[in-house]
Amino acid sequence: MKKVFLSLLLVSFIYMSFAQNYNGVKLNLTLGKVEEAKKEMDKVIADPKAKDKVETDFWAFAVNGSVYGDSALKLKYPGSEKLAFESLTKYAAKEPDLKKLKTDEEYKDFGLRALSNLYGQSFNEGRAAFQSKDWANSFNSFAFCQQVSEFIGKNTLTTNGKYTIDTTVVLYAAYAAQNAGKVADAAARYKTLADWKINEKDYEDIYKFILDYDTKQKDEASFKKYLAVAKEVFPADAPVWNQFEMNYMSSNAGINDIVSKYKSEDAAGKLNEDGYITYAESFATPDKSQLDQLDSTQKVELKMTASDAFQKAYNLNNKAGIYAFNAGVLYYSVFGELDDRFYNYRGESAALKAKREEILKQQFDVATKAIEWLEKGYTALKAKDPREKSESQSLNRSVDYLANLYLWKRDRSKIVDPKSYDALDAKYKLFDSEHDKYKN
Repeated sequence: MKKVFLSLLLVSFIYMSFAQNYNGVKLNLTLGKVEEAKKEMDKVIADPKAKDKVETDFWAFAVNGSVYGDSALKLKYPGSEKLAFESLTKYAAKEPDLKKLKTDEEYKDFGLRALSNLYGQSFNEGRAAFQSKDWANSFNSFAFCQQVSEFIGKNTLTTNGKYTIDTTVVLYAAYAAQNAGKVADAAARYKTLADWKINEKDYEDIYKFILDYDTKQKDEASFKKYLAVAKEVFPADAPVWNQFEMNYMSSNAGINDIVSKYKSEDAAGKLNEDGYITYAESFATPDKSQLDQLDSTQKVELKMTASDAFQKAYNLNNKAGIYAFNAGVLYYSVFGELDDRFYNYRGESAALKAKREEILKQQFDVATKAIEWLEKGYTALKAKDPREKSESQSLNRSVDYLANLYLWKRDRSKIVDPKSYDALDAKYKLFDSEHDKYKN
């Protein structure tokens, strides 16, 4: 019986010892003696028997949070904020309902004050570094502040109730990360914001950043997800999103695959004016790496496909003369290539003459189509008032191209179609007379 009684006394002594240590921490915090509280807390932590106690983690969090909130002590004891949050995490794991932090009168004021210090101090440090363009330190502070904020929101530790995202902190962290060259960290946070489908105009650039990032990462699933969100929240900027989509395809697929996709979507009636223009511009101005995949015949076919897309865009909007002009210019370009080939086969042999005849037939067909679409562009652009600078430049170029084409056809008609000479000559003179007339 004496041994049992002695054991009970020993347990009681150990408990009282710990209670006295925690009381020392609490008393010093109450009196504002933060450094003394830290010294008392260090004694508790040094005792192996205190290691697994929930009270140890709570008071370690409260003390280190208070150290971080003191402008002098946080410099004397660097890293106190990380120690505080680590202890907070351990405490929450041991007491998931956070009773001490939420409702226990003996603890909660100390805990909430420490939590406020962690959030407020890290936010202020992040903002100060942000304003001085110290992007790396700004990101580190805001990234920590984000962790604290997420803990607060998840556990309903504000009067505003539970929340999922602290938009301001996440945006600051993302922007600082972007400027610090931490693109993966920036993208992760921008995606967090995009998941909420924020449609304020000031936030539009985050969607562009995400799409550019996913393109470079070749992350098709993520790219498609955020492309759909961007189109949903900023529908007026469909041409911008279409261009990002085309850039993704251009970066991650061969040009023949893109052409095949265009033809498939065109046949299925899936393309609107913006869709046709996105494809047209991509085919008309491909990357060198894309062109290197093609032989000379395929390069001509690509121009014809670009022209086809411009034509279909014009058919949907015949006020856009620039579309028709571009369709005609692409034919005109092919006409010029054929003309070079024609003269490369100079000579009097039967084989060379046959080659020239074959090219000449192709030239007549291409010249006719070039004239058709350049005249459509000419008519639409001439009727527009006022015209943008690019439209005036295109109109001015169109009269020169048309004059060249009609002159070529007129001179060829002497041999193949003499009856059309006068009509072609009249057309040539009309357009030639307007040289530089629309120069802006």
